[in-house]
Amino acid sequence: MRTAHIVLGMGYGDEGKGVFSDYLAATLHRPVVIRFNGGHQCGHTVLHPGGHRHVFSNFGAGSFRAAPTFISPFCTIDPTGIVREFRALQRLGTTPVLYIDPLAMVTTPFDKFYNINDRANLAHGTVGVGFGATVERNQGPYKLYARDLFHPGIFTRKLDAVRDYYRNRMKARGLECCLEALELEIMRVDQFLLDVKQARDVVRLLPEAQLFGMGFENCIFEGGQGILLDMDCGMFPHVTRSNTTSKNAFEMLRRNDQRADTTVHYLTRAYQTRHGNGWMSTENHPVALLNNEQETNGPGGHQGEFRTGILDRDMLKYALDCDSIFCEGRHSQSVKKQMVVSCLDQLTNYQYLSDEVVETAPDLDSFLQQVSLCDHLMINDSPASKTVRRWW
Repeated sequence: MRTAHIVLGMGYGDEGKGVFSDYLAATLHRPVVIRFNGGHQCGHTVLHPGGHRHVFSNFGAGSFRAAPTFISPFCTIDPTGIVREFRALQRLGTTPVLYIDPLAMVTTPFDKFYNINDRANLAHGTVGVGFGATVERNQGPYKLYARDLFHPGIFTRKLDAVRDYYRNRMKARGLECCLEALELEIMRVDQFLLDVKQARDVVRLLPEAQLFGMGFENCIFEGGQGILLDMDCGMFPHVTRSNTTSKNAFEMLRRNDQRADTTVHYLTRAYQTRHGNGWMSTENHPVALLNNEQETNGPGGHQGEFRTGILDRDMLKYALDCDSIFCEGRHSQSVKKQMVVSCLDQLTNYQYLSDEVVETAPDLDSFLQQVSLCDHLMINDSPASKTVRRWW
């Protein structure tokens, strides 16, 4: 392997990680996209070269460039989502290759059901696809792994055990959830088992150690969500059950003795966003936007309101500081840091927050000089990867 590229969001997600991963897959030779945190709850929007738009959740955002996807054991997978997205990509003329580590965690209909019926979870914020519930369940004895998909008898028995796990959780909550408990009892899993059967034809099990012996020249570590939602760095309880820093990516490189030249790409929009509940530092400093007709985030659903505000320079500093412990002095090769600022075409002015004071830069270059905190900077002023370019 020649290079490793770690793509991280500096905010609460929605920073353009999919677009930038697509850009890297188009420019690097023989790449593989590695999902190293989160799972099927991510939504990375990429414009197909033919003009179609697709939101990647179960496959890497380099799939349009024929880059295979590897799902690491840090991630969750959804057999139903895999089958549906595979078909959608085939309709777009792409047949993606999906490698999954045998110890990736499997989401079931019961995880999804509990996820959207857990009142505390709804208050904290959720996408509603069972990601957090799956991770929490797998921290105990009720584990379900990708390898189990290929052992139907074992899988069915483990699926029954997962239902038992949620039966007990419902009982512990008492009468307030008796209707939900009844619904859990009568839930059918016929379609899910059919999806599991079909997913076996899509998924290729591949232990992580074998991935690095397959001859891929460049690894694109495509992050999910943003550093401010990290389970260790974010503000509880409005966090995700995942490490969204570079921690897992560097751990994979270290334990597989990979000494590639590494670049960490820190992504942010030109303004702050947050989709869901929780504190947002510039919520009271609104931003007027242009050219955002293709925004895939919106109100409604389990995740809640999509909020925007001017960019906060101090929050960018905090995100970099949270990640510095993992990418400084933890790798045998030097690590290059680069910021990527996207959605610049949507700004009507160049306001940002610094030390809780609203500042206004006179022009684009001055704005970028103030908000960029790395030695290297790339920008994008459209929703497509073809306009990504180096600024300095």
